[in-house]
Amino acid sequence: MERVLQAISREKVAEILDEISRCFRLPLVIMDGEGRPVISMSAGCAAPSGSPPEPSSPHGEASAFPIYFNGDLAGSLASSSPHSPELTASLKGAAFCLENSLRLEAENIDLSAEVVRVYEEQALIYSLSSKLGSEMDVESICQKILEEGQSILGVQNISVLLLDLAGNELYTRLSMGRDRRAAAMFRSKVESGLLGQIFEKGEPVTICDIEADGRMVFPYPVRSILCVPLMTDGRGIGMVIACDKLSREEFWSQELKLMGVFALEAAAAIKKAQLYEEIRGLFIHTVEALASAIDAKDPYTYGHSNRVARFSTAICQELGMSRKEVRQVELAAILHDIGKIATPESILMKPDRLTPEEMERIHEHPARGALILANISEFRDVIKWIRHHHEWYDGKGYPDHIAAEEIPVQARVITIADTFDAMTSDRPYRKGMPAAEAISIMEEFAGSQFDPHILRIFRMIYEAGTITLYLKNQEGAGYAG
Repeated sequence: MERVLQAISREKVAEILDEISRCFRLPLVIMDGEGRPVISMSAGCAAPSGSPPEPSSPHGEASAFPIYFNGDLAGSLASSSPHSPELTASLKGAAFCLENSLRLEAENIDLSAEVVRVYEEQALIYSLSSKLGSEMDVESICQKILEEGQSILGVQNISVLLLDLAGNELYTRLSMGRDRRAAAMFRSKVESGLLGQIFEKGEPVTICDIEADGRMVFPYPVRSILCVPLMTDGRGIGMVIACDKLSREEFWSQELKLMGVFALEAAAAIKKAQLYEEIRGLFIHTVEALASAIDAKDPYTYGHSNRVARFSTAICQELGMSRKEVRQVELAAILHDIGKIATPESILMKPDRLTPEEMERIHEHPARGALILANISEFRDVIKWIRHHHEWYDGKGYPDHIAAEEIPVQARVITIADTFDAMTSDRPYRKGMPAAEAISIMEEFAGSQFDPHILRIFRMIYEAGTITLYLKNQEGAGYAG
């Protein structure tokens, strides 16, 4: 009866036995395989604990019938009533009813568990779909995968590994938990080793004792792991690795199944974001090529747009903008001088100072740039930032003479990055000045030309060395520290 009581609670078995005892008006007792009483009922009333009615047979014949559960002998059903043909018939019927009732109850429990499992899977799919559906950033998707995986499993460490095609290895893209710093350095070849086998097979695997298994060494303490390959279109793109449950329990088979469903949604979201990044990368390279063509009209400003984009990105990150916002500002910074396509090279490359009329032509480039991009609906915000990157904080800039908060913060960022690069780069009529001197001069115009807060942020990242690296690699910038 041990297997029966593992599948069905003792209380439920007693309830079934009580109902059958009442129906047949017999005192009944369930015996285990060795003939020991397990649960008993006296004509519908449970016998006192520890003193079940003993089955008896005054004529020496056993008043008991075998009970089978899932095809195996589980025990027997007996009665303490005096033996008689009527008892034999009734007891046989009671045993038949008990056997079928236990089978139906077990099936009901399995069905209920399946309903719960399907509900959990559907809830998980809905949750992931709603969180990842519109997300196009791999980093953000990995973060959400880790958070969801942690809520399901409750582990010490959980990591998302992605496939590096160039090196044919899995590398940690993002990790969460106690040893996330050590986990960030983890890499594993896919053509060999335990992870390679799991990755090739494409099915979730759990290992209870990684040390005893001996097929893998982690850069941090690991006792047990759950590895869930991320598969799309029959190909692996990565893996989720969870290590050591906080409860110190082993990973359950139900968790493996749930994480298998989880992995399908996660892999699809990552693959979509990777394709988007590839397309965006191609787009950015195209835009950079266009910006280089603009810069090439003036050899003294070659590389200017890319440097402005880098400086702007550094400022935006320090301001706490989202990755999506930072990328949009990067795009605007690369294209901020696109309006110079319409500016004569004779003006752009003039070795002397410009006349007022020539300066007017230069001042046209922000508005012209916005006009060039006006028909691209996806550039709706970018166009505004390009148009206003020469506005002044006090309203004395161009082309619209707006001031302070009227100027989009992204445009205020590009203004500072643009001015700094112009001051530190060589021009036909002067050499570029040292970065520290340029920033000091710019600070004299805080509140008039520049947003004081953003300028303070820029000085901070300069002093932290974030932009010095760009300046040291700058060709012809005249960088002097």
